[in-house]
Amino acid sequence: MMKAIVQDRYGGAAVLKLEEVATPVPDATSVLLKVRSASVNGLDWRILSGKPRLGRLLFGVTHPKRRIRGVDVSGEVVAIRKPDSRFKLGDAVFGLGSGSFAEFVAADEAEITARPDSVSLEDAATLGIAAVTALQGLRDLARIRAGQSVAVLGAGSGVGTFAVQIAKWMGGRVTAVSTTENVDLLRSIGADAVVDYRKENFPRGQERFDVIFDISGRVSLGHLLRAVGPNGVLVIVGGRGGMGRFLLAGLRRRLFRQRVHALIAKVNVSDLAQLGELTRQGKIKPVIEAVYPLTETPRALARAERHQARGKLVIRVA
Repeated sequence: MMKAIVQDRYGGAAVLKLEEVATPVPDATSVLLKVRSASVNGLDWRILSGKPRLGRLLFGVTHPKRRIRGVDVSGEVVAIRKPDSRFKLGDAVFGLGSGSFAEFVAADEAEITARPDSVSLEDAATLGIAAVTALQGLRDLARIRAGQSVAVLGAGSGVGTFAVQIAKWMGGRVTAVSTTENVDLLRSIGADAVVDYRKENFPRGQERFDVIFDISGRVSLGHLLRAVGPNGVLVIVGGRGGMGRFLLAGLRRRLFRQRVHALIAKVNVSDLAQLGELTRQGKIKPVIEAVYPLTETPRALARAERHQARGKLVIRVA
């Protein structure tokens, strides 16, 4: 048996509870990890709330199919079933493991990789969904080149703080759009300019960008596309616009040939390894606002759902 944060119905953080449940058993493609740290993502509180309701077709119509929340994980391998596994007992790894707000989790080998020695357990726990989303959006869809102008909207979020740093690493000139309390933070991680959207509108006047990377969902697609240069690209990765915003982006791309992409990241070993190496080299540094014990996971999710967190929130399990 193990301790885990479980959810039996949709709602707010109050529906979460700490319980003793059966320890998962790895299958032929997964390994069992002892969880050291995990981190909170938008996916966690979306499943928690069951909103948008369309998502329940994937996660469970009347209640979540999977009781245990959490996806990002950093830990060590404690059980292996696959005879030719690339891991051995005791290996330190990070990546994805569905149900990581628990003492143990079964993780697919295709979604975890070795943790570099100099990367902390907490930092490694943040290099899952948020970091991979930023990397794939900027590298694969935006294809940033050195010297290009890049605007990151929602730059103070988990995805946003990675996006600012990855865009700088790729040679971009970065304008970060966020709230007043994040201005100094965003400058400290490399933003060339910061726009406080509470004090001034974005986009501003005739300003144009080679790449706009939108996490916030606060500005209409029409306004953002008008702020994209002639050969520029708009990449949206979720935010408050929800599924409708994704569908509208797809229609604009297909019907009007507009340069807009909607991204749902697919985590893989290669990208995780690259993010681990960039962190080891100091090219990126995960921004962690707070670390919570497993028992306070509901408090962390409540803060994330209110969009109050700066960077990532980490759950320390063991």
